[in-house]
Amino acid sequence: MTSMYEPVATTDLARLLQGMTGPATVEPEPTGVFPGGRRPDILITAQGRSPVVIEARRQPADNLEQDAVARFKLEADIGGRGLESVIALRYPSGMTVLNADTPLEYAAFTYNPANELITRFPESGWLRGRPVDLAGFARLMSIPRAEVDDAATELMRGIDGGARRLIEDSGLRPATTYHIARILGMPNVPQTYRMACAIIANAMSFHVHIADLHPQIPRLHQVCGREVLNPQAKIMSAWDAILGINYWPIFAVAQRIISELNEGSAAAITEFLQVAVATVTARGVDNAHGLTGRVFQNLIADRKYLATFYTRTDSASLLAQLAVAQMDGIDWGDAEAIGKLRIADFACG
Repeated sequence: MTSMYEPVATTDLARLLQGMTGPATVEPEPTGVFPGGRRPDILITAQGRSPVVIEARRQPADNLEQDAVARFKLEADIGGRGLESVIALRYPSGMTVLNADTPLEYAAFTYNPANELITRFPESGWLRGRPVDLAGFARLMSIPRAEVDDAATELMRGIDGGARRLIEDSGLRPATTYHIARILGMPNVPQTYRMACAIIANAMSFHVHIADLHPQIPRLHQVCGREVLNPQAKIMSAWDAILGINYWPIFAVAQRIISELNEGSAAAITEFLQVAVATVTARGVDNAHGLTGRVFQNLIADRKYLATFYTRTDSASLLAQLAVAQMDGIDWGDAEAIGKLRIADFACG
């Protein structure tokens, strides 16, 4: 049987990805993207996200990586956004049909305009997965890194303001910061105070989104800020309601930290953080996990205060995507089967 013609495979892959990438638009070989009539194999765009280009070849895919990297030099302007990510994709040799079960190999190249650095992920080898895995990977690559980093800087200003108040409390009310350090399992030092404020800011960022989904949850500005009386009590009540829905990993520790503050400190710290979160929200950055992940990366620069290593947000998200994609057909009630699972079962080459 004759091998599948590459443009046909690209069209079929684009059609599959369109049904797997939510509200994104997936276009095979669109025109007007690059100067000189050059066309990407696939272009993925979505509101509030950076465009992602996929360059695909059949194995052995000679010069694929060089062609993918060359796309960054073409100065694309896609809906007012520059190109940050290109995925190099290898189809199987001799492929005669492309469907949801077709094995694919891919790697991503990202471009940082600030230093003109191009980074490959993974550094060597290829990720392996089906089209649905590629769709999840493309969504991760579409997070607008520059915008998220700028927003993270804004959020850090609020965190630093809150931490300064906790530094004052460490002298005036030493029991307060002692108990907060105990909650976090960290030393009673300024790094811990910044981490505590980051945890509260993280919860506030998610509060904004949760209030959009659940009408019984008050808006963040209704429970904290300069115009709110006794914000500590209002936040505690609102987060009780959120915990009643779920979201325990995000809100449980944040609520405990706020409960240890006196009313004056709680009002001052939450005002710093609410202003920062509101500023970020007004910018339209809609990637809470990417935003807070970058904040934590900054805060965890001094790893001696941690009991474990920290995995970058992008890497952790990708690992989760790859692992979950391999779980089809697993009976989680079968202890023997679960016991046989290995990290290698989820590995990429």
